[in-house]
Amino acid sequence: MNKKKLVFWKRPTGDPVIDNFSRNPEYHEFFRQCNEVFEFRIVNNRENYIGNGVFKNVCLYKDGRISQTAEEFKTDVIYQFKKLTDETFDNAVPVVNTLAFKSWCGDKWNQYQLLSEFMSKTFLIEKEEDLLNYLPQITTDKAVIKPRSGQKGDDVVVFDKKFPAKLNLEILKKKGYLLQEFSDTNVNIPNVVSGTHDIKLITIDDSVFANLRTPDVKDSDVCTYDSPYTEIDIHKLPETVLAFHKQVKEKVNQEFPGQLYTVDIGITEKGPIIFELNNHTAFPYIHFDYAQDFFKALIKHLQLM
Repeated sequence: MNKKKLVFWKRPTGDPVIDNFSRNPEYHEFFRQCNEVFEFRIVNNRENYIGNGVFKNVCLYKDGRISQTAEEFKTDVIYQFKKLTDETFDNAVPVVNTLAFKSWCGDKWNQYQLLSEFMSKTFLIEKEEDLLNYLPQITTDKAVIKPRSGQKGDDVVVFDKKFPAKLNLEILKKKGYLLQEFSDTNVNIPNVVSGTHDIKLITIDDSVFANLRTPDVKDSDVCTYDSPYTEIDIHKLPETVLAFHKQVKEKVNQEFPGQLYTVDIGITEKGPIIFELNNHTAFPYIHFDYAQDFFKALIKHLQLM
């Protein structure tokens, strides 16, 4: 039986001939398994897509190294690591994730429009006066502002409603902000977490894997990309959280079926709440207990595309 052809498509970072995943053994394990299951290639930038599912200057993965070739390769499915497709892409072969989903998911206001029943009350801030106009409708003592688009928790500010936060005018002009009610996750969840947290529910079809972040700064109200990162046994999460995730997944799948994503949630005294969705499934550290199950689920998803 001929193997399905798979391309792992990414933006270049440094010399494409040099293995730029050297500090990420989890990706090496994924590439190794892809080599066993697929006819597998890595492509380093947008310009190497010729059209009709064909790439040029593809890279091989062998013995733990990425090496560039001059060959062309016609693939059956594309896994785009970050958004590389745009409106000019011919969609000649299936792409994971789709441009439509990545574009939607990259806009947190879009997320709120679809998933407002699962999120804190949110307002779109497009000009400075919007902040003061909407603040009276915030019912929590603290409030949150965050860029409409962004990642890693950058530029997220929690503030006392009596002392409104100062907006970065460049961010306001280029991206806009969201104003949200504050969700207090400083609670105790037996066998999971005690205190402020961010739980990441990695969603691959019917498989769910859970990671936990806690603040890296004492008494901080938010977690960032640099916050400590551990795994959670999915069976230790409260049933209410799993039921909540199922509802969110059903709503997302109605609009964007067959996508891979991470749902960032917090558990409050009133129950779970969504912080945001990310249009890329965070890879586990190689030592996580669920790592092999994650690779298996992701590869199965790609096989079925």
